[in-house]
Amino acid sequence: MPIVARVEAGDSDFETSLQRGRRGEVDFESAWSLFSGASQRNKALELFSLASGIRDEKLGRELVLSAHIHMITSCEVSPSCLYCSLSSADRSISKERSRLTTRELIQGVKYAVDKGVQSIVLVGGTDLGGLDSPVRRAVEKVREITDIDLAIDVGPSLSQETVRWLKDEKVSTVYCSIETVTPSAFTKAKPGDSLNARIECMAMLEGAGVKLGNVVMNGLGSTADLLRSILCLKRFKSLSYLYISTFRPVKGTPWEGKRPASVWTSLKALSIARLVFPRAHVGLAEVGVEDPGNIARTPFQLLAGGGNALAGVLVYKERRINNMDLIRSCASSLGFETRYLTV
Repeated sequence: MPIVARVEAGDSDFETSLQRGRRGEVDFESAWSLFSGASQRNKALELFSLASGIRDEKLGRELVLSAHIHMITSCEVSPSCLYCSLSSADRSISKERSRLTTRELIQGVKYAVDKGVQSIVLVGGTDLGGLDSPVRRAVEKVREITDIDLAIDVGPSLSQETVRWLKDEKVSTVYCSIETVTPSAFTKAKPGDSLNARIECMAMLEGAGVKLGNVVMNGLGSTADLLRSILCLKRFKSLSYLYISTFRPVKGTPWEGKRPASVWTSLKALSIARLVFPRAHVGLAEVGVEDPGNIARTPFQLLAGGGNALAGVLVYKERRINNMDLIRSCASSLGFETRYLTV
């Protein structure tokens, strides 16, 4: 691939690509030029500054804090994704992401609301055969407690009828993450999953008029794969949330010995994603049981143009992580405000 084999982008190429970024005209050539050029510190700061300025102009500097509640459904993908904590042979790890009982779900929602989050993302595993009934039951239980803004993240597991029902229940966003758009990288990392099903599901969600959320993963393929995965989402006009996850080897998984991906790569990709999606909420993905150090990167993602929705609370089977105060303190030191409910 001659584009990938290039040396670092020259000053003129980098500046031209920055200008394209200001105009929202990022293609693969300019994305690669920005990424390559940003290997130099001064150019990285230029890229981050541009991305942050666009974020401030389009979204402002007020952060909305959410809760991610794992898991409302079991994952039936088989074989399991090679990197996921759900595939870990270490029971102390995989158990954290086993399905919540109804009582545990209710307790988790009450805990999150009590901490003042503005929204909740109900996260579950994927079943290509469908998860309509358990997702509806989970939403019904949440709606008995609160009318808080809700999002659902269970992959390509929902029928069009259930998506319409979710809209009626004021579920504003549905995630169907591609992780990577490169078929060979997807199949290698996710042998039991279907990239086509995920793309078809995103098209269905957009047609239904719901906001779309997505995650792409740094580390499933090459840097070129990562950039193409971001750019391929331009076709979905309803994309409102895009997070960059950074591969970290998880003990007990088939990929536990694989080299971790670079957070610096994720931050540069985040800035480029901001140029591609100026009005979307863009940031680093949060999976506390796989990457517990992610909260420490909050200031870096904000400086790179991330925002404006951050996970302040993470709820798992046997663990609750409350980062609300840490995020507020960090946000305040950088000149951001945080919005949260008072109860």
